[in-house]
Amino acid sequence: MVDTLGGIRRVLATGGILVDLRPVPSKCPIEVVTAEEITQVGEADASGMAADDAAADRAIGDPVERGWFLLRRRGQFNFDFYWDSVHEMATFMADSVRMKNVVPPVADLEKAVRGLAARAPGRTRVRCRRATMLAVYHKASPKTLD
Repeated sequence: MVDTLGGIRRVLATGGILVDLRPVPSKCPIEVVTAEEITQVGEADASGMAADDAAADRAIGDPVERGWFLLRRRGQFNFDFYWDSVHEMATFMADSVRMKNVVPPVADLEKAVRGLAARAPGRTRVRCRRATMLAVYHKASPKTLD
């Protein structure tokens, strides 16, 4: 990755922007969303790529330390996934390399969603809130490196 960042530095204009946007390895709440309420019914383990994320953090650290890139801002926000059913959520997670284990089991989540949907007017959706990291760097001028 450091080689990639060196290549980016080579082609990026001075002051150009480098964006690091990725999910944060974490536990993510699984919620049922209705017109009247939001109820947490479970949790997904979204740490499937934690080792890769740690490697990415180390990789950007070296060019920043060298002064190639300067951090402009860093923060987190929630990215929400919505599904019409627990089955859709489970299908999505089955193909995901980041989001894996769900607690409680899918059958129990389905029962909870059906119970909440039965007493709620309108549409019921399943939501998973995912913490996402955004860091913005700019390429330092050659003068900054002296």
